[in-house]
Amino acid sequence: MNLKKVGDDPYVGETLQLSLSKWLTPNDGFYIRSHFDFPQISKNEFELIIDGLVDHPISLKLDDLKKLPKKTISATLECAGNNRGDLTPSVPGNQFSNGAVSNAIWSGVSLRDVLNLVNLNDSVLQILFQGADQGETESNKPHEPYLRSLSKEMAFDPDTLLAYEMNGEDLPVEHGFPLRLIVPGWYGMASVKWLTKISAIDSPFSGYFQGKKYVLKYTDGSQKPLEEIQVKSLITFPEDNSHLNVKQISVQGIAWSGRNPIDSVQISTDNGQTWNETELTGPSEKYSWRHWQYLWNPPSNGVYTIMSIAKDSFGNNQPLESVWNELGYAVNGSKPVKITID
Repeated sequence: MNLKKVGDDPYVGETLQLSLSKWLTPNDGFYIRSHFDFPQISKNEFELIIDGLVDHPISLKLDDLKKLPKKTISATLECAGNNRGDLTPSVPGNQFSNGAVSNAIWSGVSLRDVLNLVNLNDSVLQILFQGADQGETESNKPHEPYLRSLSKEMAFDPDTLLAYEMNGEDLPVEHGFPLRLIVPGWYGMASVKWLTKISAIDSPFSGYFQGKKYVLKYTDGSQKPLEEIQVKSLITFPEDNSHLNVKQISVQGIAWSGRNPIDSVQISTDNGQTWNETELTGPSEKYSWRHWQYLWNPPSNGVYTIMSIAKDSFGNNQPLESVWNELGYAVNGSKPVKITID
């Protein structure tokens, strides 16, 4: 895997800075974040159980899913803890820098097409997803699987996907083979990997990975669940602390914002004193990051601090500074890059 290792047991790795400059992240360069060891599931033995408050529970093989209409979308996934290492004071957890975000093309079936096979009861409020990965969430607690839920509305969104392909190939084991959920525009914890069971339930789910983890806990005591990815941009070139000897620099970066297209990205080359519009480049897809560039002529040699801020089509603005929270989630403040022009 072509990644920067962040953690072990299980393996955690982030996308390299160089790969962030590509619109499509190759499978072996896509960031990896899991809570337990990767389960090994045979394609032939795999089955997806759909039960709970339904008229007729069913079990589907991978071939059964592939007989349903195929849907393909591109979507950027970002780990909720991306850029956690930038927070001051520091917080526990994987100390990600910029690279716990990647973009891929996902193919599979629309979740609503599968749910329509079982006829949900009127009392259903949420859909619960269970992965085959399991382990100890806290010391001396029994092993439990990875579990997350979605509202019925989100589950029936036509773009909520049960994916079996990633960039035109079978899902790699580390990314959920043979089947995973993709919730485009939401932080990665929602896109349950190694999916084996879907249950219709009539009350809000508040398990460990939804009620205790992946909750924004602020210093004033307020809390809110983590859901949609917040508007954000990063500078991919030049890299922090680099030395350049050129008269013109093409400053480049990426920007994304959950389920909203990027409207604009501004750049400052003087540590936030003045700002200029950048040029948006490359593909423009609803759930994928957007590349941008800015041609800059440094006025003289010296040290410069470059910053970027993005705005999406719904008027959400990237903040200059991230909002500190206890678990280090949704870190989306502008990240300065300091360079020296020799």
